[in-house]
Parts: sequence; C-alpha cells; structure tokens
Amino acid sequence: MGQTAVTLQGRGEAAFWNPAGLATMTASEFALESGTLAAGPTYAVTAYFHAHGIGVVGGALYMLNYGDLDRTDSTSSTIARISPRNYEFLASYAAQVGSAVSLGINYKLIEFRVDCSGDCREFPNGDGVTHGLDIGGQVTVGGADGALRVGIAIRNIGFKLQVNNRDQADELPAQVVLGALYRIPLPGGSSGEKEGVGQGGEGAGSVADRLDVKVAADVQSPWGSYGNSEMRIGVDVGYQRLLRVRGGYAFVRDGLSGPSVGMGVSSGTIGVDFARSFLSGTDFVTENPTFFSFHVTF
Repeated sequence: MGQTAVTLQGRGEAAFWNPAGLATMTASEFALESGTLAAGPTYAVTAYFHAHGIGVVGGALYMLNYGDLDRTDSTSSTIARISPRNYEFLASYAAQVGSAVSLGINYKLIEFRVDCSGDCREFPNGDGVTHGLDIGGQVTVGGADGALRVGIAIRNIGFKLQVNNRDQADELPAQVVLGALYRIPLPGGSSGEKEGVGQGGEGAGSVADRLDVKVAADVQSPWGSYGNSEMRIGVDVGYQRLLRVRGGYAFVRDGLSGPSVGMGVSSGTIGVDFARSFLSGTDFVTENPTFFSFHVTF
C-alpha cells in the first residue's frame, strides 16, 4: 500500500512501522522478511507472542547490507575491501486499552559496523552502537469494528551514533508519522469483523462480509530537526486475509518517489506477501525495490 503502514495492525511487521499495531494480534507469529532497497538488500526475522490478559511481546532482528566496496591502488588493483552493515535488534511490547485504543513501544539496539579486509591502513574497521525507542498509538473510531483507524508513531528517539569519535557522531533519523485508514465494505457487505490475526484469519459470515477496500494515507516528518515532509497513499482490496491486492504511491525525497504494487495470500496459518516499487526521477543505478515476507501463526 505504498508503505502506508502506521495504521497496520494484527501482524508482526507492524513493529517496524508502528508498534501499537502489534496489540491486535490474536495469535503468535513467526516471520521471515527480505527486501532489495536502493541502499542494498535487507533481511529480517520477527517473532511475536500473544499472551491473554498481558498483551503482545516479542522481538525482531534486522540487517541492511550496503554491499562490498573495493579500494584500489594507482594501478587499479584491488588492495582492500570495505563491508558496511547496519544491524538492529527490537524488543517490543503492545497492549490494547479498552476496545478501540492500542499502544506499543520498541526498544532498539542499533549497530553500524564497517569491516575491512586487505590493506586497511587508511580505512580502519569501525563499529558504532547506540540505543533508541519507537512509541506509537492507534485508535479505531466507532469502537473496535469502526471503519476508520488513525495511527501515530514517533520513531528513532535516542542517542547519537558514534563510529569513530564524538565529533563525527550522527543523530538518529527521528521521525513522527501520522496516518489514517478507512475500510469500505463492498456493496452488500457490512462493516465486518476486527482485523486481528487468527488461525487462518477466517470466521463465519457471508462472502459480502469479507470483501472490502481499504484506503490509507500517511504523512511523515522529521522529529526535532528541519527537513521535508513525505506523504504516502495506498489502496488494498481483497477477501479477508485469503487474498489481498495492494497498490500505492510514495511522494518522497531524493528521487525515490514512485508507485508500488503488491499481493498477499494466506491459507490456514501460513501467509506470503510480495511487493515491488517502481522508482521515478532517480539517478540511482539500481533495480526497483522488491519485498517478500513469509509468516506462520500459531
């Protein structure tokens, strides 16, 4: 849905966008995710557990691989190889307050690591570690089954990341994101059921109760610093969680704007999602970003 995810709920991947979305999970979930970004390939493993009367707890591991950079001498011979990586560990907790409000928090351990092999006299290894928090909330207007859901998340609140020395320490890219999603039952349908993850995500009711369209929009702005705001819009149409077809558009900076399309399929306790973005107006020599996830509920 064009990465309009601040209102995402009922899935473990919500931890990366708005931890409040974890609170509506009705089953535990394990997931594997991968993506190819302009910066490099990414990998993630998530595991979240639903505990009745307590909420949802769990964690995730995330890695961004910037690729290997070769250092050459005056004869263009490779004398060293530099390998920058970014790692994140998330520990999350989320819970519902009443029937319509969800709150969540992530603790994040962030590491930026640069490894060098070969002649590394001018490019020493570097390793920086810092800590951060994500906090978020979601409200469903009209009760638990309301058609309108509003979300807010503040991400990457924390200390500077220092790799070599204090003068070169970088602020974390703190952001505030506000978004809304509106669910429209197709003709003949009703406002339907709550969107949590169940064993297969299916229940009693007619086909009309299951077919719907979801329209979402997010606005993201820097938190505590100057910068341009970014906007994303998306549409999701489908039958329950069995089959969802998605599309969206991201209005972002640095030439990374563009449309995206995706699809999700679930059967029983197993689900697969795939998405692809199409960059427009960029000078990056890179393939269009793709995303894949596999998840199991239990």
